[in-house]
Amino acid sequence: VSFSPLAAKTVFWYRGAQNLVKKELEKITSSAQNGRIDPSSLSKDSQELLQLYLENQDTWQEVCLVAERDEQNGKTTTLVLNRPMAFKVTEMLGRLVLFGANANENASQAERLGPFLTAFGTDCAIYVGGPDGMGEPSTMIHGIKDLPGSKEISPGLGVYMGGIDAAVSGVLAGKYKPLDFRFFVGKHVYKDGNLDAQVLLGKYQPIACARSLALKQCIQLPKPLWHEVLELCGGELKEISSLELMKRVDLGVE
Repeated sequence: VSFSPLAAKTVFWYRGAQNLVKKELEKITSSAQNGRIDPSSLSKDSQELLQLYLENQDTWQEVCLVAERDEQNGKTTTLVLNRPMAFKVTEMLGRLVLFGANANENASQAERLGPFLTAFGTDCAIYVGGPDGMGEPSTMIHGIKDLPGSKEISPGLGVYMGGIDAAVSGVLAGKYKPLDFRFFVGKHVYKDGNLDAQVLLGKYQPIACARSLALKQCIQLPKPLWHEVLELCGGELKEISSLELMKRVDLGVE
């Protein structure tokens, strides 16, 4: 960690927050009876901290792409970019990706499933996009401007969504590679401006989208995507990344 004034300030509040969370969690766990914690027996502050802690476990170091946003009703859909699910496709997983979990099997599905498995069976990047809509057909993103059936997520971004059938045809024809595409099962759906509220609470940090990072496959990355994004942001976010990396003994960070 550098010793700039910004770094020193970040380390100060980071360590302070870390110690506070540790102290409060120890207080909560000490109230356990027979290995169980009764949330109703906790103080209001302890209940709130426990809820925040559990929520953080579910969304730990997520990097999310805003895929859809309606300014009028405040609904926003995001996709988690860094939660790999599978890189090969079985018939069952292929059905989930194409048709969702609750679709009834029919002849038209079989006509689409066969070519999809041929195109992506041994080389396919599938991610858990979030906890909502897990039973729905997957969302596919890519960087191919003229792919039929697709639309640009945001004007000028160069990241597109949709067009699975055209992607299958293109891969089979040798025009595209399977890893030119990313499939997401599930998503985060926020209603009534709830994402904006979570940003104000500090649960998420909004940043400008980098096309290369949105399309990057999370396959044996030398550094986790979350850290790469924060380092590119610079400033306090970069310092937070450095502090978090110091915990990652699996990455060999000194």
